[in-house]
Amino acid sequence: MPGAGEALPPLDDQATLAAERRLAEVAQRFEAGLRDRVTLLLLAAAEAIVKLADLDLVRYEAGDEEGGHTLALWEEIAPVMGDTVQHVNEVIAGSTGQFPPPPEDESMGDLDAAFGPDTGARKPAKARSVEEQIASLVGTVCSAMRGDVTRLGDRLRNPTVMSDPWMLIQDLLEFRGRVRAALGELIFQVCSFAASVQREEVVPGYAAELQNSLLVREATCNLAFLFRGHAKRIATAGADKILPALQDALKDLHAFSRTRALTQLRTSDKRIFLETRATLYRLARQSPSPAREIIEASENLARFLDSMSVVSRRENLRLHDRAELERARRSVEEAQLNLGNPEAARRELERALQAAFGLYGRDMHLDAYLRGLRHFPAPWLHDAEIALEVTRLGGLLNGVSPP
Repeated sequence: MPGAGEALPPLDDQATLAAERRLAEVAQRFEAGLRDRVTLLLLAAAEAIVKLADLDLVRYEAGDEEGGHTLALWEEIAPVMGDTVQHVNEVIAGSTGQFPPPPEDESMGDLDAAFGPDTGARKPAKARSVEEQIASLVGTVCSAMRGDVTRLGDRLRNPTVMSDPWMLIQDLLEFRGRVRAALGELIFQVCSFAASVQREEVVPGYAAELQNSLLVREATCNLAFLFRGHAKRIATAGADKILPALQDALKDLHAFSRTRALTQLRTSDKRIFLETRATLYRLARQSPSPAREIIEASENLARFLDSMSVVSRRENLRLHDRAELERARRSVEEAQLNLGNPEAARRELERALQAAFGLYGRDMHLDAYLRGLRHFPAPWLHDAEIALEVTRLGGLLNGVSPP
């Protein structure tokens, strides 16, 4: 504990330290011959995740949304690129030094193939020892990281990429993100040999990245809903009404731009949003108002925002959504069993709704229902209405596609 007058470390540092302490504790549960090697493996992977933390290489110019951003120059990106490759090579060398992979596991081509879509690592053969299974996992991940390092180098030799700062930043940040995800899954899978753990307990930054993903999904879902209406009003506005309609739309774009969701967008999505926003501001200044161009740009942005629903395919959101959907359905079942006791049924309904709000942005029908509850929440319902609401929510949850 810090002494009197000592400042607590930042929250992220506290979370990282807590994860490292948990990793050291889990490592002690392995047999004596593995304990030290597992400790070194887990802590090295955790350290690499921290070193490869996400970066924001798009600079935002305060008070200027008409193209108000700049990109990090090559002079700034180059050392980050060099450090990134160095960190990855170091963790590969350290991991394979502790657990040399069997030759047959050296064939994995990239990080996308290293782990399956559901639980992560390929399931090891039951007949192998824990040491052999860990070595297989290490071999899979490290082989994939080597392949991605090679591909990143090939991209950097591509004149098209080097001439486009957006593509350069996208390649760098996506590579760092894939490596973090792979190392995080390696940590989780290795820990699972000795203890029952949650990813947020043992993977540095996992909880923060999940919260950022949830923020992006909720904020973009809200903006998509609002902008869909703006685009329709702009498309049907007369010549004297189109500029006011566009200015109303720009107010919501401004509100979204003030949130942390903008900085958390993937680079390719950020590029589309910022460039389209700049176009709409430029069109708003022109006189007379170029109606056709305004309508086209608004419709393009509305379609883009609708497409942001694919954020739910992120693996951390898939895992989160599976757990929340199960929790919501269990609470609905409990509420149905307690309909004879309105207070008990109401409590279970509220628990189900709390979990359902964690799914906001995943299903359009559930989203519409949840938006309505923001004005008239379930705790306000008459006792006689609870059964109907439980049935309604249960039907919506059953209609949500499996994560």
